[in-house]
Amino acid sequence: MSAMAALVRFAQIAVLALSLSACGLFASKPPNDPALDALFAALSEAPNAETAAPIEQRIWAHWGDPDSGTVAVLLDRASAAQTNGDMRLARQFLREAGDLAPDYAEPWSRQAAIAYGARDFSTAIDAIQETLKREPRHFGALTGLGLIYEEQGQDRAALEAYRSALAIHPYYEEARRGVARLTARVDGTDA
Repeated sequence: MSAMAALVRFAQIAVLALSLSACGLFASKPPNDPALDALFAALSEAPNAETAAPIEQRIWAHWGDPDSGTVAVLLDRASAAQTNGDMRLARQFLREAGDLAPDYAEPWSRQAAIAYGARDFSTAIDAIQETLKREPRHFGALTGLGLIYEEQGQDRAALEAYRSALAIHPYYEEARRGVARLTARVDGTDA
């Protein structure tokens, strides 16, 4: 990437971050976690999708590993309830996990997924915003936000969310597909 292209990309990322910040999505700093910070640094330096894939998996594993055994049990119970189709019980376990670990993003991320599956987009967006308050680098949550906005016909907001996800994880496939679908329609240019 040329110096000029890098400068343009940086400017685009800054504009996207500012626009999402205005929506309240980046209300806080990332958690102070040196191991996670190192993974995100490695992800941003990954030269290709193959190199990024195991880093991404380690980030997901890190996000899914609470510091509390009790919270881990509640997350497991939520997963079991969800598998059994009992979304009410799954949400209850996730709320309890969130109450016990108020700075932990995963219960909110899982609540967003349940709401999205029920096509309750308002609740899903609220849960995504709570996820991003706790972990603003959550590329999965940003991509989920893009999917919701796209389904609601808000193509510009969807494209911004997808691009924000790619600013964090340049090889995140779902976000890349979203950018490819929407760039020409929103910007009038090819992806």
